[in-house]
Amino acid sequence: KVKPFFRFYERETAAYALLRGIRYIYDECPFAEGATSIYYKELLNRLEADKPGAKLRFYLGFLQAKEEGLFAAPEAAPVTMHACEVCGQPTTAPGKCAFCRLMERVEAPKAA
Repeated sequence: KVKPFFRFYERETAAYALLRGIRYIYDECPFAEGATSIYYKELLNRLEADKPGAKLRFYLGFLQAKEEGLFAAPEAAPVTMHACEVCGQPTTAPGKCAFCRLMERVEAPKAA
């Protein structure tokens, strides 16, 4: 979902897309099979069917808890940036950046 629709249910978002002529993909992602996110989605949908408005209350409660600092992120260690030894672009990796390392692997002669 996009931010303007974060308080809408999935079926409301789909209805809006349909009415406005916006292409909408109805199928679940084929790579999501067995994903725990699908299980949680089904669980929340069952809760919503049992107690209408439960999903919205859960989400709004989460936002309030976040705002109150319940989910404060731990302080991250400072990141040191330096130039890639090949292309000169900034990187946090020692030596070569991820792109140059990938290109090195792609361009390496194939072992027979």
